[in-house]
Amino acid sequence: MSSPSSTHNLKDIDPGTRVFIDANIFIYHFTTSLFTAICTSFLERIETNELHGVTSSVILAEVSHRLMVLEAIDRFQFPSKTTVKKLKEKPDLVKQLSKYVSAANKISDFNVHIEPVAFNHLIIGQQLSAQHGLLTNDSLTAALMHSLGLTNIATNNTDLERLPNITIWKP
Repeated sequence: MSSPSSTHNLKDIDPGTRVFIDANIFIYHFTTSLFTAICTSFLERIETNELHGVTSSVILAEVSHRLMVLEAIDRFQFPSKTTVKKLKEKPDLVKQLSKYVSAANKISDFNVHIEPVAFNHLIIGQQLSAQHGLLTNDSLTAALMHSLGLTNIATNNTDLERLPNITIWKP
């Protein structure tokens, strides 16, 4: 029988814990928000091997994309709703963006283990999506966590609370 997920404060995660890191934790670290300090502190704990961080190539792509869009909003003063459309229409603007690249490259400096996502994760993810109403990237995260035997995730994503048998660590 499965038990519901439980939610805890990210600063309270025990030393030695192996934890999956969702995209929003990295986004908070690289941007200015209410959660920047706690996410930076969390990533520093991984960098010093106090915690063992794992993420996926899909999460890195998501972080890179979101940081690119945020950089474009800031640099070109685009409205957030139309930024992606404007960047697609004007690829020369994309060439002017660089902060997102350096930020994404810094993730490996945190001593985070990056797992590839395989086709079988997509198949399992689709099943989890149908069972729990998760969007694709969240279901891929759940599938990868399951295949790695991970039950802890650092995230601010409330959708993942629908998954049984995981512990969510929120900033």
